[in-house]
Amino acid sequence: MEDYTIVTEVSHQKVTGEQIQRMYTRYRFASDFCQNKDVLEVACGSGQGLGFLALKAKRVVGIDINQKLLTLAEKHYQKNSKIEFSKRMLTILGLKTTVLMLLSSTKLFIIWLTRKNL
Repeated sequence: MEDYTIVTEVSHQKVTGEQIQRMYTRYRFASDFCQNKDVLEVACGSGQGLGFLALKAKRVVGIDINQKLLTLAEKHYQKNSKIEFSKRMLTILGLKTTVLMLLSSTKLFIIWLTRKNL
């Protein structure tokens, strides 16, 4: 597996104002679609924006292939019961629910919509 940690924004690292603005824009955009929904963040890294999404979402699941980054995220969100993590790649193709995918500035958010939510 490739190691993307050198190009990933990691919690508790210094970042520029531009990086903060870009991150806020991504998560603010996605949060508009999260109200009472189940949300999957693909390549969540250390999970910097998951708490923001969890303010509106019913449940947030972050997936990533890097266990080191997931461990940081799990430690940070250990008291938030709405946030879960899983080490995996996105290979779910036979979904039985409708999925809304949002691509926002190189970030993929998936919001699961049940028939009740449509």
